[in-house]
Amino acid sequence: METKTIVGLSLIAFSGLLIFICMMRKREDFFNIRKTICDHLKIFKHCPSKYWIFYGLPLLFSIGLALIYEASSGFYNELSVILVIILSMLFAILSILTSQDYSNVNDKIQKGKAKKVLKTTTNAIVFDSFLSLFLMLYGLVIIVLSGINTIEIPFNTYIIKTVVACIAYYVFTIILLNLLFIVKQMSKIIEFNIEVLKDKK
Repeated sequence: METKTIVGLSLIAFSGLLIFICMMRKREDFFNIRKTICDHLKIFKHCPSKYWIFYGLPLLFSIGLALIYEASSGFYNELSVILVIILSMLFAILSILTSQDYSNVNDKIQKGKAKKVLKTTTNAIVFDSFLSLFLMLYGLVIIVLSGINTIEIPFNTYIIKTVVACIAYYVFTIILLNLLFIVKQMSKIIEFNIEVLKDKK
């Protein structure tokens, strides 16, 4: 194996690990991803079965896909395009949420519920955006590693490719399921706004 390849792989592994550790710290002023993930997981604390639906079943689904289809570099290129579209949609929804104002709602219970839904939706968008960005970076690394000579590094072996593809499928499935959750939350916000406007009339 060439020296530059060894150095490159070492830098990828080392920097990737450091980035992950820094972003998952308890007190992180800029990213605060740890808190985002924890807050998002708390959404289903009163309904544990949702954890199985959102995180358990997607794993089985992804394993099945990985056993059937071997993801190539072309797949990750196409996936990155889809993720860009999803990110654009998430940011558009986030811009809509920033314009929501419930200061004129007199009913404190309704106002509290509306703010809770708004906060949950915003957190889900940030969580989904993080997963999308992670998957884009993940795909980039896989494309680069796929170009390494297979004789030097057994990257293209069936087991490794299956595991790598399974991770990509799993994260993408979670992104889509959370996207459905966000859409559902948005429908609640729209319904609430309609009711508020109706009451004002």
